[in-house]
Amino acid sequence: MSLRPCAKAPDGSDIACVTIGDDQLQATIISFGACLKDLRLKNFDYPLVLGFKKVEDYITNAAYFGAVVGRNANRIAKGKCVLEGHPLKLTMAENDQHQLHGGPNGSSFRNWKLVSATANQVVLQDNLPDGHMGFPGHLAVQVTYTVEHNVLDVKIEATTDQTTLCNFALHNYFNLDNTLTLKDHYLSVAANTYLATDTSGIPLGHEASVANTDKDYLQLKSLDGLAQKPSLDHNFCINHFSGKLKPVALLQSRLSGISMQLFSCEAGLQVYDAAHVNVNAQEALHARPYTAYAALALEPQGWPNAANEGAFPSVVLHPKDVYSQHTRFAFDIDAH
Repeated sequence: MSLRPCAKAPDGSDIACVTIGDDQLQATIISFGACLKDLRLKNFDYPLVLGFKKVEDYITNAAYFGAVVGRNANRIAKGKCVLEGHPLKLTMAENDQHQLHGGPNGSSFRNWKLVSATANQVVLQDNLPDGHMGFPGHLAVQVTYTVEHNVLDVKIEATTDQTTLCNFALHNYFNLDNTLTLKDHYLSVAANTYLATDTSGIPLGHEASVANTDKDYLQLKSLDGLAQKPSLDHNFCINHFSGKLKPVALLQSRLSGISMQLFSCEAGLQVYDAAHVNVNAQEALHARPYTAYAALALEPQGWPNAANEGAFPSVVLHPKDVYSQHTRFAFDIDAH
């Protein structure tokens, strides 16, 4: 385990950088945005995730590389909703028509407090004040990253003193073969339905069957040719409620032989093809440019715009309850 201050946050606080793991898997986490900065598997000398070389670049992390996004991940239409009869007007980024990922100063743009770090585990906490980004309630949130052999395990817990919205997501972009393309990657997602959206990414309000569509990933399917299809940035409906940890997706590269099984307890999985990613080689962790379709983001979370859709699984957190999200990434190297 290595731990060091590695940059200054905009508020002047130190950004901590921690590397945890063992001889099988190593993860580097920074306190700013609680971001997963790097992930390395034994015998593979390249990152499995997109990221920035310099920690300072996470301060303006437009693509949300590796971040814990919240307090409400994904989009809330026009930044408006009604919570327990009270209309909320949520803070939106300049020029945005919806609130995205908890607002322009959401959890991914805050310097979390380092609580503890051991050889294989790091714990970070943040406190989002009442009224922050337009959300009611003081929200205390904690994320725990743990590496055990070939597994990265992530738990997020949160409590509030007022009824609020709470829906965090891990925003990691995976490329398992260092090509920075997806042409040799294959994906399966355990979802019979997905949420069709309008052109601005807001769900139309009902589930649609994946059958006979390009969203059918029930069986392993090649991602080669994604660029020729409409952009993939959709919620796959895993459950109608958050529940127990279970396998929800499998990503593998036939080129490297690495496969990653994603386990989640969340109701949804947002899958994003990185169509809008654009990072120059000087800034990129791989020291090569990141362009469209360089990786695949797999984001376990509640369904987007659930705050405005009564039929969607609820993302409301009450003071008496504890929000709990559990995600596990298990890597294997026999996918050849």
